[in-house]
Amino acid sequence: MYETLANEKVNLIAQFSPRQYWIDQQKIILKILNRKPQSILDIGCRTGDFLMHFDKDIKREGVEISKACAEIADKRGLQVYNQNIEDLKLARSYDIVTAYNILEHLINPKQFLEKISSVVSKDGVLAILIPTHECLKVKAIEKIGKKWHMYIPPEHLNFFSKAFLDLFMQYQGFKLAKRYYSSGGLFNPFKGIMLLNWGFSKFMYYFDKLIFNQLPVFDHIFSYYKKV
Repeated sequence: MYETLANEKVNLIAQFSPRQYWIDQQKIILKILNRKPQSILDIGCRTGDFLMHFDKDIKREGVEISKACAEIADKRGLQVYNQNIEDLKLARSYDIVTAYNILEHLINPKQFLEKISSVVSKDGVLAILIPTHECLKVKAIEKIGKKWHMYIPPEHLNFFSKAFLDLFMQYQGFKLAKRYYSSGGLFNPFKGIMLLNWGFSKFMYYFDKLIFNQLPVFDHIFSYYKKV
């Protein structure tokens, strides 16, 4: 199923163009790390877009179960493992490990979290992005009798509270360094109306950066943990 979805949703070309979304993520992680990284592992790296934002002298590795996506990342000169990380025997630890929009898809998320926690180096950073039901948007949607668009089994199998995630990561030897909420770029009532679509997208981009992103308004939650 995932191979089919990946082929439908990902632009399978080797040409790379920087994206502001990934530039922002890189800045946040490097600020938390507070030193030059030697290595990064991106779980679910797709065609390697995020990894490509890091310097070539950094060990850039990814895990991607879609063969088509992994082949594109490989053509870009990245080290990509085309299998589940739970089955990998990695020879090193990483200064940065990222898992964006992965946990909700997994049958055994705790096994996954234990595995990725074990490959983060001392003082390294682990970044996790998940959809969250603990927000004003979901409560408002349910209040009017609508279904949250993230309820899509069997593609999405699990949802997590931030309390569970923080406690689980604490047991793995991590502390929360930063957290914020975001619309994920998906909330736009003007899709299909070119000018309004562009204008509202720009507005939401900057809105997501305001102090309001500390409040659970929207349904994407970014959590950054540091190994202690």
